[in-house]
Formats: sequence, C-alpha cells, structure tokens
Amino acid sequence: MSMSLLDLLKAGGFALYPLGICSVLIVAVVLERLWAFSRLGKFPQDLMRRVENFLAGGKRDQAIRVLDDARSPFARVAKSGLLRHTGNPQELDDILTLSVDAEIAVAERPLPILGTIANIAPFIGLFGTVLGIMRAFHDYAQMKDALGVTGVSGGIAEALIATAAGLGVAIIATVANNWCRAWVDGYRLQLERFSTEWSYLLQEGRQADAPVEEPAV
Repeated sequence: MSMSLLDLLKAGGFALYPLGICSVLIVAVVLERLWAFSRLGKFPQDLMRRVENFLAGGKRDQAIRVLDDARSPFARVAKSGLLRHTGNPQELDDILTLSVDAEIAVAERPLPILGTIANIAPFIGLFGTVLGIMRAFHDYAQMKDALGVTGVSGGIAEALIATAAGLGVAIIATVANNWCRAWVDGYRLQLERFSTEWSYLLQEGRQADAPVEEPAV
C-alpha cells in the first residue's frame, strides 16, 4: 500500500518538526536574497555619469548630493571616497576597501543561516533515526507473538524517513548557500573593480585641480 507525502511526514516522528522549520528558513532566505540581489547587482551607469560630469565641472557638492539620494551600493562606495578623499592615494584606497567590505558584509548577512542548516540538518535526521530505532526496539520488546516484525515497522519507518529528510534538507541548504556565495563573489568583483576605477578617477581629478608651479627664472 503506497503512502502519501502527508503520511510519510506523519511517520517521520519528532525530528521532522525542526527539519520543517529549517526548510521554511531556507525558502525565506533564498527568496529574500533573490529580491536583494536583483536590486544590488545593477550598476547605475547614468547616475555615475552625472556624478562624473559634476566633478569635471568642479561641482563637488552637487555630486555628493546626487550620490546621497541614490540607493545603490556603488553610490555609497563612491560617496565614501569622495567625502574623505584628502589626496593621499593609500588613504583613499583604504577607505574604498572598507566601504566595499561593508557592502559585502550586508550581502552576506543572511547566508550563515544556510550554512548552519546545511551542517546541522544531517545531525537532526540522525537524532530522529536514533529515536526511531529506539522506538522499534521498544515495540519489539513488548511483542508476545511471532508477528513482532510487523509491529516494529513503524519505528523503522520513522528512522528511515528522518534520515532521508535530514539529508534532503542539508543538500538543498548546501546548494542554496553555494549559489548565494557564488553570487556574492561576483558582486565583490564588481565592487572592487568599480572602487579601483573610482580611485583612479578621483586621483586624476585632484591632480588636475592642483596648482601648477611656475619654473624659477
């Protein structure tokens, strides 16, 4: 007689409750990251072109105002370098690096949830397996007839279902975590490339604004 999915879940025992919570967390984190990544990954070309035009025209305050109004990680990185640029190239690079690291930390914030679930889900399933085996032996000890194997089948089913559920949740969490990490790695490369180009642009602009010394006669 075949069992439905609901019957399997009911037969899985106590371990399926925390695994169910883990499954909900996986779905929530993946959906939230999909929404966040769709907003973070687009480079605002028109915005940065306007900022560069303001800087080329010596309108630094207007450039800062435009960056301040934009809700983009690239704009925040550009603003950090523009606000604290003192002419020291190393200091500018350090400021931009810290700003990039801050944006990456925000992008990675929910990902430890996926990593934790991937690590603990097999152990939750193993815990359910132990409980199922213990139940099977307990039921077998209570049997008086020769059909004891039939009586302990519930405990064996609980153990196997818990094991399969734990492994399944762990696999899904691992795949989701690896996908998110790969996206964050690409996002980091975009930010680092932009910060390097922005650093060059600011340094060139400051050199162009520097007064030219007349040669001594």
